[in-house]
Amino acid sequence: MKRLQILLIFAITMLVSTILPSKDAHATHAAGGELIYVHISDSTYQFFFKFYRDCTGIDAPPNVTLCFEESCSNQTFNRPMQKWTGKLPPDNRDNGDPVSLGCSNSENYCTDPTSDIPGYREWWYSWIETLPLACNTWTFGVSISARNASYNLSVSGNLYVETTFNSGVTWDNSSPYFSVKPIPYVCKDAPYAYNNGALDADGDSLWSEIAIPLIATTCTGTPNQSTLNANLTPPITVPGNPLQTNNAFNLNGANGQMNFTATMLGAATLTMRTREFRNGVELGYIMRDVQVQILECTATAPDVTTVTIGGGDTTGGVNYGCVGQNLNFCFDVTASDPDAVLILEDNLQTAIPGASMNYTNQ
Repeated sequence: MKRLQILLIFAITMLVSTILPSKDAHATHAAGGELIYVHISDSTYQFFFKFYRDCTGIDAPPNVTLCFEESCSNQTFNRPMQKWTGKLPPDNRDNGDPVSLGCSNSENYCTDPTSDIPGYREWWYSWIETLPLACNTWTFGVSISARNASYNLSVSGNLYVETTFNSGVTWDNSSPYFSVKPIPYVCKDAPYAYNNGALDADGDSLWSEIAIPLIATTCTGTPNQSTLNANLTPPITVPGNPLQTNNAFNLNGANGQMNFTATMLGAATLTMRTREFRNGVELGYIMRDVQVQILECTATAPDVTTVTIGGGDTTGGVNYGCVGQNLNFCFDVTASDPDAVLILEDNLQTAIPGASMNYTNQ
């Protein structure tokens, strides 16, 4: 029997009474980014660079350069990606709107400059390109100045992300994409679970891994790996301890689920690389730079106390169902703090189109 694994990511945020990050103005502004492509027809694709700008930094640029090259005849190309003029899917927001913290009662720095909560704006850039030849290695990249300072990197440098594509297998492919916004606010010394929500419209198999962030002055040439901070104990390592977790960082490559307990305050950079496979052949990968904000909190993380499923089954914490089968989920989320405000969000709209979710007692 062929079964469908349902990957549904919940963002459970608790409004806490005290959040105490540092907040200093600086010239950097690149908190995160990713580059994806969508197949239009034949060998024509639309590329999207999603940029997450720190609201304490400089303005987002009016355009960014998309560089790409192929390994078969060694051609290289540069294209100007312009700011997307339409609404941002799937929630129909304006380009450049603040990325929600997940708790509607809390303001961040983007919406209130007196707020102590870091804030980010999401900007999309776009370009349509027809690739001139089939090749087993196309590499697309965007470099943007300048990545925010992170305690796990010795030098932050320019943020660089890239995407690869094996068009020698097929032209008919769109890259994977991430359905969850990269805004992890983490309480120090509290267990934390986070998932970028990697999905693939073509139904290809995905495998996620933590990578060393890349640096590139421009998007041409070979990027360099960032230098990890060697002056911390235990040392920063990839993939075992990419931020200070006392070597307790865990990533499930099959579903992209990260679990860790951050033990050091400040901002840390994580880079997720998600590989795409079809019939056992790798079609390429996408990358995402994520800035994790580790804050001093007075709250205890909420718990998912019960989870039930109707019409399918649960194995190893993963819910499965057959194609065409009606599935029903029920779960309870509780907080030990009597003053907590629980706000739940999910990626249902992109992960399972046509499904519905109802929450009570938010």
